[in-house]
Amino acid sequence: MPTRREIVQGGLLTLVFGTGSMSSCLCRAQPPGARHDYGCVLSPDEATLFMNERTDTRLYISGNEPMIPRSGDRDFDLALAHMLAAVSEKLEALPGFAYFDDYDGANAYATPTVRMTNADGTVLFGQRLLSRLMSGPESPEVAVAAVCAHEFGHILQFKRGLDREIGADQPTVKRVELQADFFAGYFAGARKLERPNFPAAVFAMTQHSFGDNMVNHPSHHGTSEERGAAIVKGFEVAYREKRTLAQAIQISTNYVAGL
Repeated sequence: MPTRREIVQGGLLTLVFGTGSMSSCLCRAQPPGARHDYGCVLSPDEATLFMNERTDTRLYISGNEPMIPRSGDRDFDLALAHMLAAVSEKLEALPGFAYFDDYDGANAYATPTVRMTNADGTVLFGQRLLSRLMSGPESPEVAVAAVCAHEFGHILQFKRGLDREIGADQPTVKRVELQADFFAGYFAGARKLERPNFPAAVFAMTQHSFGDNMVNHPSHHGTSEERGAAIVKGFEVAYREKRTLAQAIQISTNYVAGL
């Protein structure tokens, strides 16, 4: 039985999926009237609305298997499989991965609910969000990775209790969301150190596009400028300052506390 570290270093890919076609919801979608309105984090109770209790969990350890068999693009599937293995290793967070039918708005979620042995939580990626990002004009697979890295950042928060620390007594989820953006930027910086041609700017562009101006709403994630800046800050901490993850966690905590 491979260890947790061997799974990650061997090119981890974790999928929670069924045997139906891509058009079938791979997780149970929310019933009408139950839309989640507070950021991209789901509580365990909310997560049960999405996840099928009978869904199999499968590990793809070698890195040679397609990550999303029903995307229709095997090269993309394989590339993203390797990318998410790298995100998991850099952020020291190992989530399961599942699709759901984001019928009420393109979205992705992270939840501390565990659907895989030794996992730290689960990332739920909307099928419509995938289609939207893949239709983008510039490095669409990197835009998908940017959103995934943000959600992996939430998994890191759950694992370290950071979401409770920085989100306590806050009227919105802004600090929690911007720290997840920071972690996505940290991965982008670490990736660019390893691969100088990596288009890290796509991470900032992607999260910038998801900013909002609902500053008084509980689900406020940060303005476009704040989201882009959080990515850039995380990038600089990894790429220019070459900080460890432990150092980055402390820097990110101080950073969002000052916003």
